[in-house]
Amino acid sequence: KAKESGYDLPETFGVGVIFTKDDEHKTTVEEYCERNDLKVLFWREVPVNKEVLGELALETLPKIYHAFIVPNSIIAIRRFEELLYLTRKEIEHNIKDKDFYIPTFSSKKIAYKGLLMPNYIKDFYKDLADKDFKISFALFHQRFSTNTLPEWRLAQPFRFIAHNGEINSVEANRINSLIKTESIKSSKFSDEELERLLPIVRFDESDSSSLDAMMEFLIMNGMDFFKTVRSLVPMPWQNAPYLDSELKAFYEYFSTRFEAWDGPAAISVTDGRYIGVVLDRNGLRPAKYIRTKDKRLLIASEYGVLDVEEDKIVERGKLQSGEMIGIDTKFAKVLKSGDIDDYLKQSNKYSDWLNDNMIYLQEYIDSPYSIDDNIDISNTPYKQRYAGITKEVIKLFIKPLAVDGKEPTGSMGDDTPLACFSTYPFRSFNDFFRQKFAQVTNPPIDSLREKVVMSLNTGFGEIHNMLDEDPSHAKRIKATSPILTHAKLEVLKSFGDEKSPRFEAVYKNRVYATTFQSALKDSIENITDNIIEDVKNDGVRIVFLDDSGVNEELKTIPMVLLIGRLHKKLLDSKLRHLVSIVAMSSEVITAHDAAVFIAYGASAIYPYMLFKTVCQLCIDEGIERDEALFNVHSALNKGILKTMSKMGISTVASYRNSGLFDVIGLKKELADECFIGSKVALSGLDYSDIEEKLNKRHQEAFKEEKLISGGVFKYKKNEELHEVTPTLTKALMRAIECEDDSEYRRFKALVEEREPTYIRDFLDIKSDREPIDINGVEPASEIVKRFVGAAMSIGALSPEAHEDLAEALNSLGAKSNSGEGGEDKKRNGTIKRSKIRQVASGRFGVTPEYLVNAEELQIKVAQGAKPGEGGQLPGFKVTTYIAKLRHTTPGKTLISPPPHHDIYSIEDLAQLIFDLKQINPTARIGVKLVSSIGVGTIAAGVAKAYADHIVVSGSEGGTGAAPITSIRHAGNPWEIGLIEAQNALKANHLREFVSLETDGALKAGRDIIVAALLGAESYAFGTSLMMAVRCIFCRSCQTNTCPVGITTQADEYRAKYKGVVAKVKNYLMLVATDVREYLASMGYKSLDELIGRNDLLAAKENDFANKFDFSALFDQVEGV
Repeated sequence: KAKESGYDLPETFGVGVIFTKDDEHKTTVEEYCERNDLKVLFWREVPVNKEVLGELALETLPKIYHAFIVPNSIIAIRRFEELLYLTRKEIEHNIKDKDFYIPTFSSKKIAYKGLLMPNYIKDFYKDLADKDFKISFALFHQRFSTNTLPEWRLAQPFRFIAHNGEINSVEANRINSLIKTESIKSSKFSDEELERLLPIVRFDESDSSSLDAMMEFLIMNGMDFFKTVRSLVPMPWQNAPYLDSELKAFYEYFSTRFEAWDGPAAISVTDGRYIGVVLDRNGLRPAKYIRTKDKRLLIASEYGVLDVEEDKIVERGKLQSGEMIGIDTKFAKVLKSGDIDDYLKQSNKYSDWLNDNMIYLQEYIDSPYSIDDNIDISNTPYKQRYAGITKEVIKLFIKPLAVDGKEPTGSMGDDTPLACFSTYPFRSFNDFFRQKFAQVTNPPIDSLREKVVMSLNTGFGEIHNMLDEDPSHAKRIKATSPILTHAKLEVLKSFGDEKSPRFEAVYKNRVYATTFQSALKDSIENITDNIIEDVKNDGVRIVFLDDSGVNEELKTIPMVLLIGRLHKKLLDSKLRHLVSIVAMSSEVITAHDAAVFIAYGASAIYPYMLFKTVCQLCIDEGIERDEALFNVHSALNKGILKTMSKMGISTVASYRNSGLFDVIGLKKELADECFIGSKVALSGLDYSDIEEKLNKRHQEAFKEEKLISGGVFKYKKNEELHEVTPTLTKALMRAIECEDDSEYRRFKALVEEREPTYIRDFLDIKSDREPIDINGVEPASEIVKRFVGAAMSIGALSPEAHEDLAEALNSLGAKSNSGEGGEDKKRNGTIKRSKIRQVASGRFGVTPEYLVNAEELQIKVAQGAKPGEGGQLPGFKVTTYIAKLRHTTPGKTLISPPPHHDIYSIEDLAQLIFDLKQINPTARIGVKLVSSIGVGTIAAGVAKAYADHIVVSGSEGGTGAAPITSIRHAGNPWEIGLIEAQNALKANHLREFVSLETDGALKAGRDIIVAALLGAESYAFGTSLMMAVRCIFCRSCQTNTCPVGITTQADEYRAKYKGVVAKVKNYLMLVATDVREYLASMGYKSLDELIGRNDLLAAKENDFANKFDFSALFDQVEGV
């Protein structure tokens, strides 16, 4: 092609592949090449066939050029590939146009990719059909895009990798890449050139693109190809007792500087000489290979991707979890996992380096809990009050931790206000953070069944230059968990204490009190400035933040606020790689609290007040202390693992600094300063508002020296506000008994006039029409058909309650949902058959007969009360009858795994949808998701997988058993997720193909109107239906002792069941009539006219409401 253009290429040349819509960019490329002693010899517009492109691809098609580049100096010849890399990075930093992209800029590789179906790529790029076009290898990847809008630049492969999967830990990996670059020295680039290369990754690119950029940076800076891959995608070495000790030493050594890029992934990598394929530590993506007699190696997700005659195959195989296979094209050698492992472990004396430098805390401790009961905490009751440790917390949470060694379960969802709306002084600041969780495209991990891949290994000490290998890089202190006991805390301190014989300067530490009197923001800045000064000038390397100094005069800065701000300022000062942060805090009571600290930068936590409270509990109740402390420590560890695993992350090193929480109710500017990596779902309170809450908390805490009763988990008068109170439940009972609607109006007033609890309580409904006569509005009998019974299984509910709810809903033309426990075949063909039948991860009760007798099949990916976890039914509820329905053993506790083990990607979901449509062609297929920032992207992917119906569930509801921290801290209100899904579907022009449903504490007509305006066509009721069958909300569903016989399988309690089908029907018709009245007052004839009309919503105007930014709820997007 060069000769055709009149050029004779030298032996050394490169090709830059350029996507652009602006030819001026060619001049910029030439200028940057010239600066780096390179010359663009000529440009060639790549010949393409546009006829094979779809509408979007054609509309966004850039011009595609090949820039032929040659070295223009002696030095450039010697450093040609490095200078090409440097030039490309500089061009990217300079040109901000999103239509400009450089797929490759290399002397070794060239990319042909685009926004088109894979079978058309050879037709689109005419070069590929040229008989003179020859290659020695190819990386190919077909990407199922779940992005809001697919783009040419996001097509794969990238410059070094093709990636099938998701990097769940990418938020932490990106932050950690910034930390690592603070201390780099390169053998390939000068310090000045490194500055021009940085940053390594961008925060606005895909996870695959970030991993590609990281691998490229390491390899281009001279790091060995196989070490690069295995340091970023390591095998699960931490819990592998039979792993070769030398290989384990290799991984442990590299773990001092690299955390895993964790998630389900099959990654193909090439630097032009070596080609490798590696599987993630869980093996959640397939990679199968065949070798042929004509010396080809074909690796793909499945056999048969390319047709190869059977007699030409000499070997078939597949990679197991954490394995790698490679090829050295220079010597035509296939390198299997064992060959690569042998090379890695023999490349340096890693065992010796670790033995000489690594310190393991557990080696210095005989009894880890021996001194926790002697912790001297003055004014303990006052400090417990300040920490939010109430009698309720001790009874319902801390004692179960100490006795059972696991987090207790609760039920009936969370009906307390969001932390930002709460006026209760003893709510934890950590309640502002909602746990992220994986849905569909990046599934959660089962941290119990897959514990071999999980790790809480935690390191302390400086992060050294990642671009070289030196024995001193192994100088770290290691702990097996980020939760420290007092004994481990003291050992850790001793290595940084100048008065200790163990002192080493690299671990020098200092304790900083987190107390303040006034001026919260200034106090935070003063403390963090002092720390940075000490790190710079006094060699402090381990920072202990201590909040035990709270007293009648001093309050404490919320620990995560200080951790996050310090983390950000250390990053800005390029000092973060030097410092490990340890929080000595009374605020850590739950694993959620610990996970929040870790996600925003803490290396370790000493929860002194929790341990002190446990020691007091042991004395008061005669519990064996060491066992209780062990149980609490173990429960916190399990809880952290579970929180990580909800996001599909296996190691705490890949979770630290991730910011994997949605922030609800804190001002965005505050979050930008203190909680980098997190998105704000609702901007709100600032430093002054937080200080006002702290002042109130401090004042109440030091009023008297006795523990507060507490009322966060369960309603208690004069404690935290609960939406569902005895007054409300009695009002509903009276409403469904009453022959007219007078009592319903009292119930409705209690719902609509409550203290602000949910987001919708801050919204006004307006109209652009005059009211109309109610006779012109669709009848209640039509409106009620949009109502759905929330998924509640038989097993969670008694058979009587389950059947009554189904009969009530079905007889009105509405739909009941079986939940995930199967259903008695005797109900098929009757009024008691559930129209919606759920397919959950455990597949309990799922049979062909079950599936064909449904009008809708719902794939439960997540549920509002415990997203990222599977359903659970205690063994004492698994009677012979329940076991028969679920095809299991009586008395055996049933726990569904967090992921569907046949859904690890959007393609897998599409396959299950297809399969369900084959077995029941007439059924709608629904997919249940949970509200979280990003659910819109997931919803778009689900629609592309040909689902008919999408449920966006809210975090408020929940009727069955679930871990308390999941009930209280996972998932977002449905209002946030519903509008995001609505707008994402419209932006993708997918809204017309799916219907939307929502749920989460819906009780009255106003709730339905708000949901409709935000985009929902159907509405699911859970807790309110339970109340309609006379639930008294005692929150003991998980105990099998429901006093009114609703959530029990015990005969003596089932006998107390007093539910009546007619009363449930009455409630639903009252709500439908309420909706009808709203429609009339707004001037609309039907709910259909209101779907998606969020322009008819507005934020209330009052001082408190004005603190929050509800504008995201009012965003409107073009599309259908």
